[in-house]
Amino acid sequence: MHRRTAAAMLASLPFAAWAQPSPAFPVRPVKLINPFPPGSPVDVVARPLAQKLQEAWGQGVIIENKAGAGGTLGAELAAKATPDGYTLLITSASTHVIAPVLRASLPYDALKDFAPIALVAHGPTAIVVHPSVPAKTLAEFVQYARANPGKIAYASSGPGTILHLNGELFAAKSGAQLLHVPYKGAVPASTDLLAGQVQAMFDSITNAAPQVRAGKLRALAVLTPSRSPLMPDVPTAAEQGFDGLEFPAWIGLFAPSRTPPEVVAQITKTVREVTMQPELRDRYVQAGLLPSDLTGAEFGRLVAANQKTVAELVRTAKIEIN
Repeated sequence: MHRRTAAAMLASLPFAAWAQPSPAFPVRPVKLINPFPPGSPVDVVARPLAQKLQEAWGQGVIIENKAGAGGTLGAELAAKATPDGYTLLITSASTHVIAPVLRASLPYDALKDFAPIALVAHGPTAIVVHPSVPAKTLAEFVQYARANPGKIAYASSGPGTILHLNGELFAAKSGAQLLHVPYKGAVPASTDLLAGQVQAMFDSITNAAPQVRAGKLRALAVLTPSRSPLMPDVPTAAEQGFDGLEFPAWIGLFAPSRTPPEVVAQITKTVREVTMQPELRDRYVQAGLLPSDLTGAEFGRLVAANQKTVAELVRTAKIEIN
């Protein structure tokens, strides 16, 4: 009997039997699109995360800041990127919760055009007031605002931003009528609060904590499930009898929706591993952030639920953005 050569035998096998398997992800640098400017809260989360992912993967992880149009410019670029896992989006609830509700049209669908990977951290807020405000507790502030309807001005970083909607949610839940004063960013809003031009602000804990420690502002409550390590002496709103004031203020990671499931799973696994590292978690906590373990479909369900919450708030408060 004629013996076939090894080459001939291999040639007779189906292609799939001897083809080389796909290389493990990643085999080249990965790009993280941040749709906000350098130094933004998203940047605070993105840069240490990128460093840890780079160490885990042995490949470069490059952050590209693509700011513009309230974050929607960078989100659009990510949604339309090649769905291979090499372009990811790290963003806040602004692009995936607030913009879809407040904007008449968007160049992407926040739920359909992205595969959720992980909620990396929460960026909680605090209710802070100028020292001239007589209220020392949240209950006293509500009473003071009710006694002066429309006269207590609160600053925000702009119409439809998280800081604005935090104020609207507070007004809806407490019955206090506040005057919204929008600014072009959180920095000028904080500046006028410190100067006493406005009386209150629903500010990020990261931004507010140094001013509170210096005695330049008074913190009435943190809008978090538990007390913040940066403001351990400040009670939560819930501790003071005000429930339901925690507004979506998260920072999470997404891939384009048509990214292969196995690649999404690999990215999710690595992100989960690095965000569980004490070094990274401690770094986030020191920045006033709350690390999260929520990944995949659970994160996706949270985004959808957040959209419904904001849509109801916008409807009842009659918020319109031109």
